[in-house]
Amino acid sequence: MTDIKIRMSKDGGFPVNEALAGLVPMATEVEQAVLTADIRDNEQRDPIILWHGEVIDGRCRQRALTTLGKHILYRELDDKLTEDEVRIFVKSVNTRRNLTSTQKVMTACRESLRDGNTRKLVDIAKSWGISEGLLKNARYIAKVRPEFVGPLFDGSTVKIINQHGVEVETFKVSAVYAYIKKAEERAVENIDHAWREDTYINTQIGKEWYYEQVRLLELVGINHAKRYFAELANYKFTIEA
Repeated sequence: MTDIKIRMSKDGGFPVNEALAGLVPMATEVEQAVLTADIRDNEQRDPIILWHGEVIDGRCRQRALTTLGKHILYRELDDKLTEDEVRIFVKSVNTRRNLTSTQKVMTACRESLRDGNTRKLVDIAKSWGISEGLLKNARYIAKVRPEFVGPLFDGSTVKIINQHGVEVETFKVSAVYAYIKKAEERAVENIDHAWREDTYINTQIGKEWYYEQVRLLELVGINHAKRYFAELANYKFTIEA
């Protein structure tokens, strides 16, 4: 890497390599405002990093500096580095920064789903300091509800239904995963309730016993209880071989 260089404010900012700089999320508007105020009051502390003349680390710092009309401090990586080596660098410097745990998980998720990725999930998870199980949950979210990936990656929340049936906003991968799985299980359960007593119960005496229980216990319309008694009827009354 080169020594620190200076780009004059009149020359504007550098182009951004979105594929590499975009491995990690941009700052939110609030975070960007805080960063801009800090650079205004305390100057730029960390140089922007370039590779082949493009920003691969420091998009938000550059945005703050150009907004303030300040010179840009930058360093350049060796052009001989491969793209994979630069990816490792970007990930390394950003793992140490203030990414939330959810942002680390979703960044790892995006990396694992990238075309051409050959790394094992356990290795990707370890490199971001997260569990393989959490990474698998994030990948499942990306598969079933891809519209959730962007907001979680950016540090925002998504709307789900919690265990009490109330709509809430959350940024937790585990909560989003649980919501999706429960929704799927409810869908399966509803399909399963299409059963009919007269075909499900194997014996006539079992059917008569079942209808008597439904009448006595007033179970009409309570499908889960009726299904339980239908299963019990088959267990209680069997056809002799």
